[in-house]
Amino acid sequence: MPYVAFGLLAVLLVPGPTNTLLLQSGIAKGLNGSSLRLIGAEWFAYIIQVTAWGLVIGLLGADYSWVVSAVKIFAMCFLLYISLRLWFSVVQDASAPVVTVSPGELFVATLTNPKGLFFVSFVAPPGTFLEVGNYLWFIALFSLVLIPVGVVWVSLGAYFKHSLPSRVSAGVVNRMISLVIGLFALGMLFNMASQSLSA
Repeated sequence: MPYVAFGLLAVLLVPGPTNTLLLQSGIAKGLNGSSLRLIGAEWFAYIIQVTAWGLVIGLLGADYSWVVSAVKIFAMCFLLYISLRLWFSVVQDASAPVVTVSPGELFVATLTNPKGLFFVSFVAPPGTFLEVGNYLWFIALFSLVLIPVGVVWVSLGAYFKHSLPSRVSAGVVNRMISLVIGLFALGMLFNMASQSLSA
């Protein structure tokens, strides 16, 4: 159990699309009910994704490997959309509201986050998704790790919100987050292209 919890914690703490969006929400709104709803959307999306990947890999992976490629392509396209939306949300008018993602958008961004595939492939013990008891144990542990990590990322954003000297600085941070997400998506594209060329 300790190595599973450590594996989950290590991967969930790594900056990625979902974490950067939680950070951005903390900067824009602070730690409040709106940001906590995003953590709920993250949790729900990860539960769906991890369960689906576990079943796909356990039952269908050998015969339907194209599903993995299709999900990666969709993930790349959606993350590029989020990246561009955040980039162009930066405005010069200091009175204009900061654009943030909705729970639905964060849900889709998390649903397409490749971390879920990593959890299923490398962190979950063998047989986790083929036996109800093992599955419920893993999901409970996953939830105990994910929710505090989400709060940490939003809290970091809230801290930066109070530390930023001006609205211009907030815009710079927004664009840095946009670049992180965009580079992450392009990295996925590069990996897919490399795998296709080497196949």
